[in-house]
Order: sequence, then structure tokens, then C-alpha cells
Amino acid sequence: MTNSSTINEFIKETKKALAISEHDSRLGVRGFEFDNSTSEKDCVLVIGLNPAGNKDDANNETTNRTYLYSLKKSIKSKYVYNKYYKPIYELMNDIFDNDAKWHWCNKSWDILSKEIEHSENKDFLDEIHEEYLNHQNSKVTIYIGDMFYYHQTSSKKLPLIKSKSYPLHCKRMLELHIESLIEAGKSIKFVYINNSQVSQWLCDGDIKTFTVFGDRKIPVFFGGMLSGGRMDLFSKKRLVHEIKDYLNKLESKIEK
Repeated sequence: MTNSSTINEFIKETKKALAISEHDSRLGVRGFEFDNSTSEKDCVLVIGLNPAGNKDDANNETTNRTYLYSLKKSIKSKYVYNKYYKPIYELMNDIFDNDAKWHWCNKSWDILSKEIEHSENKDFLDEIHEEYLNHQNSKVTIYIGDMFYYHQTSSKKLPLIKSKSYPLHCKRMLELHIESLIEAGKSIKFVYINNSQVSQWLCDGDIKTFTVFGDRKIPVFFGGMLSGGRMDLFSKKRLVHEIKDYLNKLESKIEK
């Protein structure tokens, strides 16, 4: 997963961007999580505002457990949150024709199963294993990042600094996420911004749904949160069509 220096960079930027103390109880400790698998290169990056929760959720990050994000079967767990993550999983599988998976599927089952056996999820080991096996041949890995690694469910309560330039912060954080994946040997198909406020900051006054970011020309699609019924069926279909159309045109150029 991430190394300590990379983690510290994400946490350091979060501390600089918020009106919090050095050891705020809601501050995350893990930062951006990704695997170092050399065989699973193709990926997408989904960026939100910040992780939900409170100081208990921040404390849970200190345990050496892998986040599962969403499962086909909904289970009660600190490491599974279908309500937020399943719409992301479903969108990516619509775009990639059921060929997308969470990054925990790239982990060794021997290591992952031992984690689960010693956790509150041990009763669901068979279901998790089945889902793990079902994604062994999936080609595109989904990674989740945030602009602030600070646990707060209500975005209105996020301790922002009035004088801070958040468009600059978001561009810096987006660059950090992208560089982390590229340095790990990943090939980023595109980035989806899963939050309207972050989209507004990154657009910095402009109105657009798409851009290419940085010197590496990474495609970035701007949107709002996929969960909570915020996106209607037509808007979702339009988004899927827009992204697939872009990827197909890009692939055609490469083939030429």
C-alpha cells in the first residue's frame, strides 16, 4: 500500500489547508491508499471532498486493515460503506463493461483473508472471497482519494480557512494523487471528481465538465456526488456516454 512518506505528504497538505491543530482527533493517518501491483496497471482515480465520520473513524485508520469500500452484499462494517461507494463501483463498471474492481482485489488473498479472519467481518469471509475471485480477471482498478484527509460527515462543518485559496490546494492535491499512482507504475484512464464543491474549485470560476490536467494530460471529468440519489438516470447515462466516447476516441488515436 502507500509508503509512510507519501502518506505524510497527503496529511501534511490537509493540515495546511484546514483550521485544525497538529493532532486533531479527526485527522486521518493513512492518506491516499493504493497498491503496488506491477501486473494491474490500468486504473481510474475518483476524488471526493473528505472521508465521512468522526474521531472514532480516524482512530480506525491506525489498524492495519484494508478498506473494502463496497460489496455486492451489504454488511455492517467500519470498512464497507455501500451507500457511498457502490454507485462509484457501478458507474465504473458501466463505463468499462463490467471490467472494473476495487484495489483490494489486487491484494494477495493469503494476506487479506488473515486480516478478515481476525476482524468483525470474519462471518462474511466466504462472501468476500467469492467477490475477490469474481474480480480476478477485471482489468481496471478503482482508487479513491480525497482533497482533505479529515473525518467529518457534514461538509458544512469542515474547518476551512477563509483566506485560503482552495482552487490552488485542490490542484496541488490532485497532482499528488496522480503522481503517486504514476510513480507506482499505474496507467490512469481518467479522473472523476465526485463532489460538486471540489469540481467548482478545480474549475476555478469556469463552467466545464471536462479538462486535461497537468503536463501528463490526464483526462479529468467534473461532477457531483454519485450517492444519495443526487444524479438522475439520464445524467448518469450522459456521463457514461461522455466518458466512453472520450476513451474510444483516445484509443483510436493511439492505434493510428
